[in-house]
Amino acid sequence: MFKFAARNHIEQFVQGVLYMNTLEHFVKMETGSLRMDSNEGTSHVLRGDGAILKMKLTADDEYKPVAEIRGPIRYKPDDLRTVNVFCMYALASDTLVDERNFGFGDTFALLIDFDEFMKRVKAAVQGTGQELRYQLVEYIDETSYEGPVGVFKKLSSFSYQSEFRIALSPGTGAALRFDVGNLSDNVIVGPLADLNERLKVQVNEQGRRQLLIKNEVIPLRSRQTE
Repeated sequence: MFKFAARNHIEQFVQGVLYMNTLEHFVKMETGSLRMDSNEGTSHVLRGDGAILKMKLTADDEYKPVAEIRGPIRYKPDDLRTVNVFCMYALASDTLVDERNFGFGDTFALLIDFDEFMKRVKAAVQGTGQELRYQLVEYIDETSYEGPVGVFKKLSSFSYQSEFRIALSPGTGAALRFDVGNLSDNVIVGPLADLNERLKVQVNEQGRRQLLIKNEVIPLRSRQTE
């Protein structure tokens, strides 16, 4: 599992600070940013193409058609806007990192022991009044999907980000610096632009895949089970 960001943010991560923005923050980001996603905070999406919007001017009036709906109908409840999330990159089993992700910053941090990392996250959440949820993001077809969305579904156009999310609910409604304790014993750091040149996936004598980065060897689980 990787974190991509500017070097100063990676240094904070190594010290154990997870900078967690709200879902609403990603909606309001400048268009063109890799992190901007106007669909964040959506709880459900319905296929609205061809539906007729009707309204009435007074309570006693009959509903009258005013327009034909084009595109999906999205429901965004207030309780999702305040959720804080921390986003990471989950390396697919046998592929290198999609280079579009290099736009997230100039530095990478690679977790050596993901289970140990999550153990520290879980311990830090205790007593905060927040509910911890975490999983890989599922990517949905924006042209056909209908159903629940929530925190862990995103449009397929973002699938290159191969995202793993940690979420705190109900969240704080503002950016959160969440301290999980020093991570320097569990992180490898390096320049993001050189990452693919330093990565290699191989099968060991026991038939298990391993991720090699320089002289480091790290067990590699499949993306479906991370």
